[in-house]
Amino acid sequence: DYFYIQGFDQAIVEILFIYDRWGNKVFEAKNVPVNDPSKGWNGKFVDKQMNPGVYVYFAKVRLGGGTQIDMKGDLTLIR
Repeated sequence: DYFYIQGFDQAIVEILFIYDRWGNKVFEAKNVPVNDPSKGWNGKFVDKQMNPGVYVYFAKVRLGGGTQIDMKGDLTLIR
């Protein structure tokens, strides 16, 4: 399974950062299309499975008309 941004097909994820609870960046994606799981986070960092827990994300998404949306929240990784 992957964590990825979903939305209108014309939108682009300008940045997506995911951090662990200590503030370490465990994932980064830039200029990827929305709705593409293969461009999302698979729960690994440096090819090592991360521990189950709560992670936070921040994303900037550019919509088709040029509008930019900032998104942030948390996700729970389970195994």
